[in-house]
Amino acid sequence: MKYSLKEVHKWLKGLEENKYRKRYKIDAKRVCYFANNGADSTLPASISKKNENTKYSRDKYLAKKFVKHIREQQKLRKQKNLRNESKLRTIINSIIKEEIKNVSK
Repeated sequence: MKYSLKEVHKWLKGLEENKYRKRYKIDAKRVCYFANNGADSTLPASISKKNENTKYSRDKYLAKKFVKHIREQQKLRKQKNLRNESKLRTIINSIIKEEIKNVSK
């Protein structure tokens, strides 16, 4: 699954550590790149820092954290959908049983 820059930037703004700190789009671009391509990938020249010795450990950590956050959200949505489906099934089953009783009379 590919993650959008908008999603990553919004998530970065919502972090407690960035509450009073301005997060720039370039940081979100790096995190997005690592989230989409894996932490072991190398950054293209357009979004890499001028210093060639940087390791981007913070950006890689945030990318892993973002992917984990997205997976947890998907699990919660799936659980919520399953609950709604089971409620709907019970309602439909009760309606079908009533209709069968009415037809058999």
